[in-house]
Amino acid sequence: RTAALLAGGDSRAERHERQRPPQGAMSKLKSIQRSGTLAWSTSADRPALLAAGTVAGAIDDSFECTAHLEIFDLDLASADQSMPLLGSVTTSERFQRLAWGAGSGTAGFEHGVLAGGMVDGGIKVFNPAMIIAGRADEAVVATVDKHHGPVRGLEFNWNQPNLLASGASDADMFITDLAAPATPTFYTPGQRQQGSGGADISCVAWNRRVHHILASTTNSGQTVVWDLKLKRPVISFNDPNNKTQRNSVVCWNPEVATQLMVASEDDNYPLLQMWDLRNAFAPVKDLRGHTKGILAASWCPFDNGLLLSAGKDNRTLCWDPLMGTVLCELPASANWNFDVQ
Repeated sequence: RTAALLAGGDSRAERHERQRPPQGAMSKLKSIQRSGTLAWSTSADRPALLAAGTVAGAIDDSFECTAHLEIFDLDLASADQSMPLLGSVTTSERFQRLAWGAGSGTAGFEHGVLAGGMVDGGIKVFNPAMIIAGRADEAVVATVDKHHGPVRGLEFNWNQPNLLASGASDADMFITDLAAPATPTFYTPGQRQQGSGGADISCVAWNRRVHHILASTTNSGQTVVWDLKLKRPVISFNDPNNKTQRNSVVCWNPEVATQLMVASEDDNYPLLQMWDLRNAFAPVKDLRGHTKGILAASWCPFDNGLLLSAGKDNRTLCWDPLMGTVLCELPASANWNFDVQ
């Protein structure tokens, strides 16, 4: 329900030297009261912006049925814990996922491109500069109607920010080229993986080190790694000890190209698993701390010794994934946290 920004903790070296992390090391900087999915700005000029889209599958106490995409300013120079609203646009559908790309330098897109994976299977492409300028009628620059179910997987390529990967129901995956945001083009990463059936894709993630490598994971527990140069899947795996596992998240180690983390939303199996593709017969490490299924996880792109996870136990944990230990716990919420970034 609440998007909160927190600060605290120690350097990676100090964390690794310590047997037990300090308690109460996290303090809240800012908060906004929203049921939303989030995305940080990737704009070099305005990195301290946060987008929030009304999340699908939840409703607040007012039973408000409209959906909004809002952009907030993180002003760290202000002691006020609120975040100024810079702009908002109403949308016809709610959001499953948000992604903010740096864009490809197209004129008029100085704050990059925002993409929303919608509950109806569409992808809305927004110009955040128009939202901030209050020109809501010009905010939506394109609508992509390639999927036939909720778009739960959505991420821009870190090296080629014009490329947007998306995944939805029935193992549907597309790569959308937004070099010209108003006229996107599309292609698939390759033939659907044999045995994937009609599984719903829950997350997609670009490799941070090898930029043509993409991972997807499904609610049937299967994770697939795609090579876009070869236009085919190169490896797939699932937990051999839990054939019914439902995966919610896949994210890559930002420093080690062959390592990724998979999260399970199964209440009977609430853990994060680190896999190494050099030996993908079994996970190399299990991270246990949640008591119910994990809904969201995010590996810090600037420090591979930091990872956040949020679960149906209303807990948000900060991990050292390399050591497999919990560094600290963010203040508990009264409801599920749907997203962490």
